[in-house]
Parts: sequence; C-alpha cells; structure tokens
Amino acid sequence: MKRAIFPGSFNPLHEGHIDIIKRAAHLFDELYVAVSINVDKQNELSLNDRFLQVQEKVKLLNLNNVVVIRNSTLTIKCAQEYKCNYIIRSLRNTEDFNYELNIAQAHHDMDNSIETVLFFANSELAHKCSTDIRAIEQKLDNFNKNLNK
Repeated sequence: MKRAIFPGSFNPLHEGHIDIIKRAAHLFDELYVAVSINVDKQNELSLNDRFLQVQEKVKLLNLNNVVVIRNSTLTIKCAQEYKCNYIIRSLRNTEDFNYELNIAQAHHDMDNSIETVLFFANSELAHKCSTDIRAIEQKLDNFNKNLNK
C-alpha cells in the first residue's frame, strides 16, 4: 500500500494546497494531510484551530483516501508513525527548490526508506502563498478597524 504524508502549517490552507491534495490523492492509496507546527513561522491560530479548518475544507473535497491529522513532531517521525512511504512537498519557484532540497536530504538522512515526492505548482496557482494571504488579511482587518473609528 502506498501511503503518503503532506505536511504543512496550512496557515491558511489555500487553493495551491488543495490542488496538491487532489493530485496526490490520485497517486496514493492513503494520503495524510498533516497540520504541523513550523517553529520558523508565527501562526495566528493554534494547531488545533488550523487542524479543524483544514479538516472542514478537505472534507468538502470528498476524497475517501485523505485523512487530516495533527502533527506536533518532526515530519519524518510522523511519517514513520503512520507507516508512510512518501512525503509530499510542493514547489512554486527556484527559491522553494533550494529549501525543499535541504529538507528532502535531511529526511533521507533520518530514514532512507521514505522518499520525498515533489509536486510542481500549477502555473495558475504558483503565486499563492500563505504568508501573502495573511498579510492581505491583516491589511484588510486594519482597514476595517480604521473605517469603524
């Protein structure tokens, strides 16, 4: 059985993530979407709140082989726990490539039985970035607060 894990902070989950989930679901028998903690990122929402949001959105996709899980450990440890043979990662540009290469090499060093599979973003969605989405949401929030003064 081919099991894969797609880790991410998903803060927020956006169309680019959803596209990767759909594409990966067609290639693997089981896909675990692991809502994770990234110590390098500031998350507005708690792990549990992000998990609930992702779970709700993924449920709407009606993909029977996709399960949303919480992950508060290293991705490789989570992959081992769920007996995953593959870790799904995605690339939007060359900057992502260098970052993902380092992560894939680290995962391989920790457990060479688990392969990293890279998905390239669809060109229509390559501009989607959770950081940018959060920045826009913050600006809209600030704008609305100023309107109500």
